[in-house]
Amino acid sequence: MSNDNGILLIADRPERSRELSELFGRICACRTVRLQEEKCPAGPFAVVVADVGYHRLRNIERLREQLAQSREAATPFVAILQTDSHLEEVQAAALGANFVVPAKASISEISNVLARIVHPAIAHDTGDFGLTGWQSNVEQARVKFGRLFHAARYGDVVSRRDVDDAAESILAAVADGGIRRWLRVVWAYDDATFQHCLLVTGVAAEFARVLRFALSDRKHLVRGALLHDVGKARIPLAILNKPDRLTHEERQIMCTHPRIGYELLRAQDDYEPELLEVVLSHHELLDGSGYPDGLVGPQISDLVRLVTICDIYAALIERRPYKQPMEPARAFAMLQQMGEKLESVLVREFARVAENSAIPVHA
Repeated sequence: MSNDNGILLIADRPERSRELSELFGRICACRTVRLQEEKCPAGPFAVVVADVGYHRLRNIERLREQLAQSREAATPFVAILQTDSHLEEVQAAALGANFVVPAKASISEISNVLARIVHPAIAHDTGDFGLTGWQSNVEQARVKFGRLFHAARYGDVVSRRDVDDAAESILAAVADGGIRRWLRVVWAYDDATFQHCLLVTGVAAEFARVLRFALSDRKHLVRGALLHDVGKARIPLAILNKPDRLTHEERQIMCTHPRIGYELLRAQDDYEPELLEVVLSHHELLDGSGYPDGLVGPQISDLVRLVTICDIYAALIERRPYKQPMEPARAFAMLQQMGEKLESVLVREFARVAENSAIPVHA
């Protein structure tokens, strides 16, 4: 990687930026520009670092402009968060950050990561910000999912590579840390859609493991779970993030998300029909009582049936402002009570997923 132009630091805190710039300058040349007051120089740079408040819309718009001026496609982008807000994490990932630095990270930790980017030969085995391999997989999954959901919302290409990378990270995280550990992390996410989609995907990874699927089939199931609610990116935020139960009219709008997501991905022409079917039909039920098309038994594929079970289970155990999460055992009992709506053989097998995730959800 060429570092002729060194590090570009975009910042909105003068005192902090001086401290960061001094440390970064020990790695290679560092150019600092103020977020709202300066035009960014043209690249290429070895890395672009942004230390800004990602919860402010004005900052997001300005930073997007500055990144367009200074960052080439292959240039790493490091986003330093200023608070622990999940909104900041999502916004940074959506802007294309390759590395999202927690607000608690020390300046020396940040400096060490930049050193490894600029000078790969000095890379260490400790991971970014002291993250274990498991934590790194969780972080990568979160960033990639945030990026693809943002792309869907704003009409950009939903990157198949991001989907594949996120699926592999989730499979690795669940295999390494177990489904219980995955649930503990995801339950902490404030954004309901973010929490739900990553719950469904982690549960799907565990279900695939329990069923002893081949690796290729595990990846396929996890991709489907990751994409199943992509259409919600186009649902109005007032409905999507409503902190109470939806009205009948709002529910009708929400129920358009399967077809929205299907049409969005179908237009890209790089997603398999089986994945598109999951996006369109994950709310279909075997007795014909689902939506959007009221499909019955043989019309619903095995992949859809698997994702539907994971989707329902995740919805029951997730945290929402207007309801307490169910204990896994009770959520599994609810699946059993749905009878002919779900594939009974698969529900029986899912018992092991519920057992493996059986930790107090209020802990």
